[in-house]
Amino acid sequence: MTVEETEKVDNAAKPILSKSWSEFSSHAPSYTGGKVTLCHTQGSKNLYGYEVTNEGSEESVTARSVFLLAPCAGDLSIIDAVRGIQARTIRRSINGENDGNAEDDDESLDTDAIVAYALAPNDCDLITAGRNNVLRHYDISGTPSHSYSGIDGKGPAKVRRVLGRSGHDLPISCMEFHSSGIFFATGSIDGNVKVWDLRGGYATHSFRYHAPGYTIGSRGGLRGSVTKLTWCPDITKLWLAVGRDDGTVRVHDLRTKEEQGASIVEMTDHVGAITDMIWASSRGSKGFDTFFTSGRDEVINTWSIDEVPCEGASSQAKTKKKKGYKGEKIGSTKTSYKRVHTLPLYESVEAMQLLSNFHHYSKSNEPTITIATAGSKGIIKVWQAKCKQNNADNSVKMSGLVCVAEQSSEAAFGQERGGYTGLLLTSNKHQLCQNSSDSEKEIDSPNYIEELIAIDAEHNFCFLNLVDVNLPLLGLNRTIVGHNDEILDLKIIPNQECGDDTEHFTVQNKKVVIATNSAQIRVFDLSSYSCDVLEGHTGIVLTLDVSPCGKFLVSSGKDKTTRLWDTRSFKCVAFASGHTEAIGATALSRKIGRYDVVGKAAENGAGSFLVTASKDKTLKRCNLPGSSVLEDISIKNQDTLSLSVFCSVRAHEKDINIVSVAPNDSFVATGSQDKTVKLWSSTDFALKGILKGHKRGVWDCQFSNHDRVIATCSGDKTIKLWSLTDFCCLRTFQGHSAGTLRVRFLSGGLQLMTCDGEGIIRLWNIRNNECTFSMDAHDNKIWALDVSSDGKMLVTGAADSRLKVFHDTTKELEQQNRQLEEQNILMEQKLANHLRHKEFEQALDIALDMDKPRQTLKVLTSIVENDLANYKDCLATLRRHVKNWDTRRITQILLYCREWNTRARNSHIAMLTLKAIFTSKAADELASINGISEILEGIVPYAERHFERIDKLYANSYLVDFTLASMGDLQTTSVDEYSHWEKTSNFVLPPKKVDGRVQIGGQAFVGFKESYDNISTTSSDNEVLTVGESDDDSDSELSMDDESSSHF
Repeated sequence: MTVEETEKVDNAAKPILSKSWSEFSSHAPSYTGGKVTLCHTQGSKNLYGYEVTNEGSEESVTARSVFLLAPCAGDLSIIDAVRGIQARTIRRSINGENDGNAEDDDESLDTDAIVAYALAPNDCDLITAGRNNVLRHYDISGTPSHSYSGIDGKGPAKVRRVLGRSGHDLPISCMEFHSSGIFFATGSIDGNVKVWDLRGGYATHSFRYHAPGYTIGSRGGLRGSVTKLTWCPDITKLWLAVGRDDGTVRVHDLRTKEEQGASIVEMTDHVGAITDMIWASSRGSKGFDTFFTSGRDEVINTWSIDEVPCEGASSQAKTKKKKGYKGEKIGSTKTSYKRVHTLPLYESVEAMQLLSNFHHYSKSNEPTITIATAGSKGIIKVWQAKCKQNNADNSVKMSGLVCVAEQSSEAAFGQERGGYTGLLLTSNKHQLCQNSSDSEKEIDSPNYIEELIAIDAEHNFCFLNLVDVNLPLLGLNRTIVGHNDEILDLKIIPNQECGDDTEHFTVQNKKVVIATNSAQIRVFDLSSYSCDVLEGHTGIVLTLDVSPCGKFLVSSGKDKTTRLWDTRSFKCVAFASGHTEAIGATALSRKIGRYDVVGKAAENGAGSFLVTASKDKTLKRCNLPGSSVLEDISIKNQDTLSLSVFCSVRAHEKDINIVSVAPNDSFVATGSQDKTVKLWSSTDFALKGILKGHKRGVWDCQFSNHDRVIATCSGDKTIKLWSLTDFCCLRTFQGHSAGTLRVRFLSGGLQLMTCDGEGIIRLWNIRNNECTFSMDAHDNKIWALDVSSDGKMLVTGAADSRLKVFHDTTKELEQQNRQLEEQNILMEQKLANHLRHKEFEQALDIALDMDKPRQTLKVLTSIVENDLANYKDCLATLRRHVKNWDTRRITQILLYCREWNTRARNSHIAMLTLKAIFTSKAADELASINGISEILEGIVPYAERHFERIDKLYANSYLVDFTLASMGDLQTTSVDEYSHWEKTSNFVLPPKKVDGRVQIGGQAFVGFKESYDNISTTSSDNEVLTVGESDDDSDSELSMDDESSSHF
């Protein structure tokens, strides 16, 4: 081993304390039932938002993404069909915030909830109908600043136009776009059908079907709610088929100018609600001459379409021409629909799909029409009708539909779970077919790479194979789960074959198994969120555990049974029973070597085992026969092995919440609602110790893989660390505001990861009892939490039905901080150099790029002072800079000015900067800046205060002028007056001349230039020395005498 490899191993062996975690991906509820639509082309751009560059412009961060539209709790989800997750919704932002119209109060009715929608063929125009019958037009093309709100494009979708109320008396039940993308139709529960022109936003046609006895002016008499709308795929024909819940089908031609409510044909052969209608062609691409209808009456009707000339067509055309009619000739042809075949399916048909390219898969050269059906039995079937052309009259004779393929029992959803509710078809435009086998290369055209998407009653999207010959026809390729319900438990499946990547985090080949509020167990592939479903339990599954080798999975639930599964084949290989109540906790042995023990040794307890705990307060152990025996059962499809109970004990006085096995398989710990944790010997369940200290029930307990300690968490909001030597409490961690539900060791046993009932996850350092990191992960109780074996991945599941994956970003954060620090040092050095050389313009750009308000203030001050020193306008340089600033930079400067303006000494520079901005930028450009009004609201009050202070100072300056005026002119031109005053005054100290200033009594008087060499300092000892003025009259008398003597 080289030195570099040795250092790398040593560094990997040293545990690094985790400091930061971030969300990597999330699986949220995206479908709650209703019509599902697949995009017609390659999808939309920017499903996850825009990228905002440094210049403030918005750029695309992703290419086009294929998406599915699915209703979700009054909203419309946009599901990424490749990643299998909800990218965004129409009414809410990516972060979950609504558009302000949705009402969060469950007691009130959300009138804007979306009940129907239609997507145009261009995948851009989306029309939605709310519960209040208001039609809204959205643009979901992903164009920056047009499709989604927010600077980063992560807000709700923008309403392009509100078309107003639909005019229906009752809510709209279905909507459909014409293939031209110009017209769309709306059908309501009231039986009314309207056709709209998207360009003008108005209704062009209205079709109503009245029952016998209908009278004008009454709302009664409407016959049948509209259940299905279908346009003819031929863009040259404006045929609209309307299916109703009374079994009638009416086809309307929008080109005919007939009375309101008239139709081409009416078909009344169904006796149940119409679920689907399809136009097809028996002559390849030469028009549509076949029509299929299905309903809940468990039959499919096949109709032949014929267009024949009408009698008197030429005369009617001439009449219309004379009257100036410019439309299509009325009555020139007559369209008839003739039922040629009825196929009983003995199940309620919910959806049909035309497979135009199926003959390429089956290598058939005969002209056929192939359709796929999905119904209440939960089995997808493919039906085919052969078409034979008669050369004599050029007619086509079509045989009845014959089943040519159907799902296997393993891949079928089944009738017990509710069957299928929808069916979609992908194409090469979507590029969703992930199987790249040789069979695809044999197909001449890329248009034949297709998959069927079956929507089942549990809101799952199943992608079924049509192309790959190495897989069964209609076999399951992958599954997108639309709704998980409440997640009760989860475990990460270790992958021993694929080593952990120590350099970069990845979710490739990583799977997680979850237990939801159902009898099914779901296994998610975290790279695509494709799901496999394990069925076998008859009650809700409550608890799960995975073996350390990743080969086996154990599950228990309310059916009082325990099942052991092979994680590679997803088959149940073993079964155990014995508890009298629901099993709430289960665990597998942790030593990998024990799973290789077989035979008598395994039966006597030397091999691997599983333990279960139930509401009946008992703890049971079952020995496993060994991995080789269990793998043979899975591979050879042998009968499920029945496990016997090896030992049992009554463990607690209340319900047992958790069972945990020590890493060396020596201890088994149980936590109960009786506030205690008990330690048992794994061989005979002998009691070894009791951990007391919690004030409420214990929800989880976990052994450390590195020290002889165990961590417990409880409903008393605390986490405790216990010693396995003397069973005393070593540490108590407090900080959660709700009961802690799960705890895991991290970073070589130096840290703890915990979660609580409020959806908060916290990271604790054991050495100092400090919480180093916390995040708000879910909106409800986090029932399930697990950490990968390498400590880099964290998976959580909560009562909000969300499954989230987090990854450790400590190294990335440290590297980012290091790079940022180096960059700051370099930029600060450049800034100092520019300031030293008085290169203020470059210094200003660097200070703004570094987001340094204090340095920016210094640079702006230097720029103003430099302009003044050079006898320039103080705003000359500033205005030149402002003209080159974009909106983002202006917003940054305005925020700085708001902070500077709060202090009087910085207000001058702030006001000068504002003046430069408002005199250099147009008003409309400034008004378009987001948030400028809020910024100015914070500037105005302080600016008014500063102006008031300056006004007061300016007003007070007049007092100085008044004082100086009252004192007289100090710079007098007559020296005699001052000399006279000087001679007649007695000073304590004689005046002195210092630096051209006269100083009398310690004070300096500026501006006197008289010489004081001849000042007489002699005086009589009897004279009184005075300072300042005197109130006696002697001063005036003395001055008069002096004045009179001066005349002489």
